[in-house]
Amino acid sequence: MQNFRHLTLRERIYEEVVRLIVSGDLPSGAPIDEKAMIERLNVSRTPFREAIGTLAKEGLVEIKPYKGFYVRSFSLKEIKDLYDLRGTLEAFAIRLTVRNLVDDDLKLFERLLDEGLAALRRRDMETYAERDREFHETIARLSGNAALIETLARLDLQIQICRVIANEDRDFAERAARERDDILSALRNRDEDRAAQLMADHIADVQAAVLERFAERERRTGAETA
Repeated sequence: MQNFRHLTLRERIYEEVVRLIVSGDLPSGAPIDEKAMIERLNVSRTPFREAIGTLAKEGLVEIKPYKGFYVRSFSLKEIKDLYDLRGTLEAFAIRLTVRNLVDDDLKLFERLLDEGLAALRRRDMETYAERDREFHETIARLSGNAALIETLARLDLQIQICRVIANEDRDFAERAARERDDILSALRNRDEDRAAQLMADHIADVQAAVLERFAERERRTGAETA
């Protein structure tokens, strides 16, 4: 997250709501308590609603007339579509990244993965998720393709809502960490084809885990309301 001192009021509110979503404090489908958030951030209603409007345009928040604001919820079909697109785009991005790699880039990837694994070991899932996000953002950035970077950035915000649920499963998080290590190995070897295949496989594995967790949540919710 950016330093709040360098953000406008609306941007600060935006960043805080995103942080709460990414950390899982505001899970998919959860209501956003306008009064509580305004008091917590010590802001007025106008910039808060401006920030919520931006989040709604980006697909993170739903504005329900006469009901309020909610973290966006996804259908299983929407989740599948998101990850299908992400898998295709990130496999392309990592091909471009391999062509642009320098040694300092590899050191950055190593640091992000080491810090993410350390966070996972101490059960700091917020930091783990942030390093995971930075890993994928770095691949997009190093692709050097502006249109691809912009598209993946928009997609990633929606992906964060789904990823939080998958990371609730520690076994999955451990497996995902190993998969990213394999991707790093392919990057070190400048093996474009292997890197692209490993990335596609990794995204497909994440997709399967997210779909399974969402389906379990829907069954649990249905049983509780029956």
